[in-house]
Amino acid sequence: MERFKEQVAIITGSGQGIGKGIARRLAREGAYVIIAEYNPESANAVAQEIEFEGGRSLAYPIDISDVAAVRQMVVNVVTRFGHIDILVNNAGIVQTKPMMDLSREDWDRIIGVNQRGAFFCLQAVASQMVKQVPEALRKAAETPADIMNLKLEQTIDQESSDLQTSYGKIINLSSVAGRRGRPLATHYAASKSAIISITQSAALALAPYRINVNAICPGIVPTPMWQQIDEERGELFGAKPGEAANAFVNIVPLKRAATAEDIAGAVAFFCSDDADYITGQALNVDGGFEMN
Repeated sequence: MERFKEQVAIITGSGQGIGKGIARRLAREGAYVIIAEYNPESANAVAQEIEFEGGRSLAYPIDISDVAAVRQMVVNVVTRFGHIDILVNNAGIVQTKPMMDLSREDWDRIIGVNQRGAFFCLQAVASQMVKQVPEALRKAAETPADIMNLKLEQTIDQESSDLQTSYGKIINLSSVAGRRGRPLATHYAASKSAIISITQSAALALAPYRINVNAICPGIVPTPMWQQIDEERGELFGAKPGEAANAFVNIVPLKRAATAEDIAGAVAFFCSDDADYITGQALNVDGGFEMN
């Protein structure tokens, strides 16, 4: 399968868990994947694994909460490859802690990575994607509408292939926690709810350039992050290892946790031509855990 042949994809937080699964999936389908990961050892390990499987990848250690570093990453990737076609905003951290016990440091750490980091990564990559849009379409997108006369003077034909093509795909990883409040992870839920809002705002801002922006809301996925949640909830409630995670799985209608491949499949769909007419959406991939 070569749906993404010659495309360059940045996947943040792809040194383990869901991000790693996404990176491997896009690489298998032909993309050159940038492993944008905080841990250099994890980044290199995933890049080597992808190369061993016959894919193409580049390890890029980075802290995405550092806005300057994110902008420099985009410059470096474009300098090397000439373009960026896909961004998967996956990097994130979690903490289980009662709302009334949260400190400013707790709040700033979660928001810094999950919300601020994701937004400025999106902004930096979107700026590059706009530069890659054909000049005629870019000019049309930047022509203000005549609201009084309900007209938009465009420099391209409405039947032009420019209007039928996507010039970039951005997928943000939110969470089912972003669908409603979580008293034991208020800051995490707030950050993931914000990702859905950012997705919608970005979809509107970038639609004139035919750049698609969507979100995925995973449910329970056995990853190091879920192991952390299980451990932290166990400490709060005196539960044994695995009990907290199993309690969540038991209320999933499909009666199983997701795999990284389940999430990667949904991401690959949003990255593909089949999703060219989909933007501003947040898709739950959770076995029915949340239905909205």
